[in-house]
Amino acid sequence: MSIKKRVLSGFIAGVLGLSVLTGCSGSSSRNAAQTNEAGDSWPESPINIICTHAAGGDTDYNARLMARMLEKELGVSVVVNNVTGSNGAIALGQYKDSKNADNYTFIMTNTAALTGNLATGLSDFGYEDFQTVAIFGKQSGENIVVPADAPYNTVEELIEASKSNPGQIKFGISTGGGVYIAATIMSKEYGAEFNIVDAGDASSRLTSILGGHIDASIVPYSGIKEYIENGDVKVLSTLLEEKPDLIQDIPTAKEQGYDNLVLNTMYACLAPEGTDPKVIEKLNAAMQNVSQNNTEYDEEVKKYNYQNPYVLSVEDSKNELKTQTELFMKYADDLQ
Repeated sequence: MSIKKRVLSGFIAGVLGLSVLTGCSGSSSRNAAQTNEAGDSWPESPINIICTHAAGGDTDYNARLMARMLEKELGVSVVVNNVTGSNGAIALGQYKDSKNADNYTFIMTNTAALTGNLATGLSDFGYEDFQTVAIFGKQSGENIVVPADAPYNTVEELIEASKSNPGQIKFGISTGGGVYIAATIMSKEYGAEFNIVDAGDASSRLTSILGGHIDASIVPYSGIKEYIENGDVKVLSTLLEEKPDLIQDIPTAKEQGYDNLVLNTMYACLAPEGTDPKVIEKLNAAMQNVSQNNTEYDEEVKKYNYQNPYVLSVEDSKNELKTQTELFMKYADDLQ
């Protein structure tokens, strides 16, 4: 697949050219044997968070919001650094291989990247190669978006139009991750015949929609709300299994009869193998307390994600990642 080859080439170049992870922690001189004894007194030093996606996007926003709240909760500074590329695969790959289990360096990503990259072959590792800290939020929902003047108003009309004009409707995706998988599901399960093109990240895909460079795409609601209100785009459906807590006027694809067209993208915090289990439980507990008792966090999450605060226990987070991985891996042969 030519798109995938280009992305993989960039991934290799990025891995060779980046050394951010080894230098982003101010405590890289610690070794795991020393720090694994420090769980009871943790945290005593600044915490470093690696965000796998670019500043300004929904993953970055949620990572920085949680980091800001954790500073107040834990009483230490929490610094976020962005290491981007290949739908999060560069940061995740370097983080996994860094062996930097210092109890003070963590990574925040989204579930569609973590599980989708494995299914598409963009990476050869998944959630089991890390220690799960928490699922800490639900996305506002990936939405099928078209220009306001597009001749279709439902998912069915879009798919049927692609069947009537094979290869003529340009459907923008980002290779790897949930958007790519959703486009594949529409093709494999429901017979869509799109011309699938790599149109970059969510903001780039939206720009391409607005500029008339692509005919349809999938974009989080938080990034398109103002464009919907201004009449620039229209939304055919959300791909969440259930409507967002605070958005009830956009139908789900499932409600329109597309039961398998579901993307429950969430945000995940991970630690490298060797991290003290006490530290993981403490960080998870701190995130849960932020979710349940921090009024500022509650307001910000509702305003941006259109969801109520949502943090799972360590075990429930692992189960959610397992479920999403199994769902995406069903389509691995069609994606690679």
